[in-house]
Amino acid sequence: MNPSFASCHRKRPDQRGFTLLEAIIALGIIAMVLPALITLVMTQLDGSAVIRDKTYAYWVAENQLTRVRLLQQQKAKKALGDYKVPEKDSGTVDMAGMRWQWQLQSIAMDTLPVPGFKRVEITVRLMGAAEGASLGRSAVDEDQPAMARLTGYISDPELVQVNN
Repeated sequence: MNPSFASCHRKRPDQRGFTLLEAIIALGIIAMVLPALITLVMTQLDGSAVIRDKTYAYWVAENQLTRVRLLQQQKAKKALGDYKVPEKDSGTVDMAGMRWQWQLQSIAMDTLPVPGFKRVEITVRLMGAAEGASLGRSAVDEDQPAMARLTGYISDPELVQVNN
């Protein structure tokens, strides 16, 4: 064996790098970890979208409760004729590029010591994209749970009797 040939195949301490086997093992590890990492990132993105949609749904519910309260205030100021909080009401609203369906239900609170209060429950469901956009869904799926459920209390100024 030629001494110069043997010396060129031996690793010198100043030589660095991976052997072919080390590189294949490293690529195998990366190939196993990368799909799990992508799945984790996609799950986080889906979770963020759900939180965003729930936040918008609560905003829709709060807007409807505020609308009813403002109408009650206008009634108290006699600016609005004979407005009464409806027992049931529903509608759709466009917000953030999506269409939302809200449903309002009011229930008289006869169990309270002061008469004239109503509990107002508002539920909101996502219908899909607003007009001009396309998200796929166009009708409310009643089997789906509501994205937001908000409860508020309204007083009827004519019925509330305050004892001083």
